[in-house]
Amino acid sequence: MWDDDDLGTALRAELARQTPPTARGGLDDAVARGRRRRRRHRFGAALATMTAVAGVASVAVGVGALPSGGQDVGASGTSATGTSSTEAPWPRADLPTRPPHTTWTPAPTARPPAGWPTGPAPRCEVPDPTGRDLDSVRGDLADLQGRVRGLVAEVMGVSLDSRVTGMSVPRPSNSSGIVADVPSVDLLIERRRPATGSNTGTGFDYTVHVADTGGVGSLVLTFGRFTGDPLTAADEQAYDLGNCRPPKRHVLADGTVLQIYDVAPSDPFASLDQTLRIYLPDGRLHSVSVRNFSGWDFATNRQDPARPHRVGPGRPTLPLTEAQLAELGLALVG
Repeated sequence: MWDDDDLGTALRAELARQTPPTARGGLDDAVARGRRRRRRHRFGAALATMTAVAGVASVAVGVGALPSGGQDVGASGTSATGTSSTEAPWPRADLPTRPPHTTWTPAPTARPPAGWPTGPAPRCEVPDPTGRDLDSVRGDLADLQGRVRGLVAEVMGVSLDSRVTGMSVPRPSNSSGIVADVPSVDLLIERRRPATGSNTGTGFDYTVHVADTGGVGSLVLTFGRFTGDPLTAADEQAYDLGNCRPPKRHVLADGTVLQIYDVAPSDPFASLDQTLRIYLPDGRLHSVSVRNFSGWDFATNRQDPARPHRVGPGRPTLPLTEAQLAELGLALVG
């Protein structure tokens, strides 16, 4: 996933500088708690809305009639039922479930630890990515450092004083040996990727590592563009990640579409990834992917230093639940 070894170098450099987290208090702490309460209230309102319509097969709502807080709708308004506390209380888009093109099972050369999903998992054919402009826009790293890390900390309910690189432990052979006594949010790292294959321009992504007692995972953000209206673009990209079921979807009053895809396993080590895409009315496209592995799971490739080896299986679970990923998406556009 990473094209260079700068990630590990940056992490190790930070490790040497960090001090243990301190107790929280004062005005900053009060403000952070207030923000978290507002985010959770907003997300809880969405859950309450879905609970109120539980048992109703479908509800048709025009985008022009949406209340100010947004309404959960698919392409024509399919409702969701039976949502757990870890799932986003959003319906699936009113699109068909496709028959699997193939199935996935972990590679025999990199089997996951006991108890991890082993497949076979259905995989559907990925549409032609030509014309998908997902990562061409460069973000403002200084702004993202504070804003994104702050919002991730809010949905996790932790202080930014606690960071992955602040843990006073040596780098192990893989991240399954790294844990944090409290959830942690690391510094954001920017990566520039040259044009390759069907990508005709330079791409940018922004990685932040998060950790808890389950180990270290990561979030990767990209910024791009789309043409047309948000709902049409979301429909066109609904099966971009090899998913067979339509993604979950939430539409806001201004027409913004938030779309969460199912967790996707992949090689090696049964890697897990869940992606949220946000389609804004002005044509901007944000993507947030949560992964169960991090920069700690890579080692230097002496034959090709630009492409480090993946050596660690990562953590057993994703560092954010689907519900937290949805809350983060709402916060990003809030």
